[in-house]
Amino acid sequence: DVFASIFSYDENIEELLDKIYKEASNLKVGNVNITVNLAIGAYNILPHETDVNNILDKAYLARSQIKGLYNSNYYLFDEKLEKQMIEEQSLESSMEEALVNKEFIIVYQPKVFTKNEKMAGAEALVRWKRNGEMISPGKFIPLFEKNKFIVKLDMYIFEKVCQDISDWKDKYGGAPIVSINVSKEHFVDPNFIEQYVKICEKYEIETSNIDLEITESATVDSNIDIIDIMNKIKEKGFAISIDDFGTGYSSLSMLQNMPIDILKIDKVFVDKANLEGDNNVINYIEDMAEHMKVRTIVEGVETKEQVEFIKKIGCDIIQGYYYSKPIPKEEFENYFKNNM
Repeated sequence: DVFASIFSYDENIEELLDKIYKEASNLKVGNVNITVNLAIGAYNILPHETDVNNILDKAYLARSQIKGLYNSNYYLFDEKLEKQMIEEQSLESSMEEALVNKEFIIVYQPKVFTKNEKMAGAEALVRWKRNGEMISPGKFIPLFEKNKFIVKLDMYIFEKVCQDISDWKDKYGGAPIVSINVSKEHFVDPNFIEQYVKICEKYEIETSNIDLEITESATVDSNIDIIDIMNKIKEKGFAISIDDFGTGYSSLSMLQNMPIDILKIDKVFVDKANLEGDNNVINYIEDMAEHMKVRTIVEGVETKEQVEFIKKIGCDIIQGYYYSKPIPKEEFENYFKNNM
């Protein structure tokens, strides 16, 4: 449902785009009126440009901007997008080398039991330190998902975390349960889980030491048999969390059939909650989780008032800056030694 056109024109480009939109939006087949909603991305090709793929990329990137605009049917490639594209190309050209040079750093954010404020585990998160500068995951993760490099990065993170868990067991006789994000790009090949098991065996750690986090949006992809994938993950002994719950529109009937252990309630539901009342979406999610016998983690908790509210409604675990930001391995070791 994506089409590319090339035009030579003398008039104002916006007038041309308006004309294209109107023509395509008023189609008639026989006596039937057909409504077509177009989203047009446009790029003005410069005289020296001959790389068709690069030209199309720019038009496509412009088209992607329409999603965030109200009442707009087209977007012209501009300086802002040029800058974004140059930045993405720079990241893309150095990602393989960055993996070899160990520029991707694992940090751990503690999770805390609501009842006694003891540590319940941690989430492993990735940062990219490049030329002394820390690059935000928001810049490189979506890019890596698009170009599929995320599969390599996920494997790298998984192995580093297993190595750390093994180190902690040797040093302290035990280690916390660590959750690791799994991109849906892995699900194209359900056998990815066998690779995870081999890595666990390599470092002599139990699969039960690891909680695999799957975003809720990945569960609604019609090309993925998510129930089958989750059953294979559970068979190998891993725990499963649904991340960003409440933002991905999964059906409750599907959720009921998922062999999950934890629902991670998205930060937005805490931020928007009336902390004095009990008529909040988060209250109903917690009630549902109790009936499903699934534990809940509330993400993005930043204030004492939010902590008290979460304790009152009975969520199991809290994760957020109130207790700790994501911290490097050495700092995290001290945290878990003091909070086990």
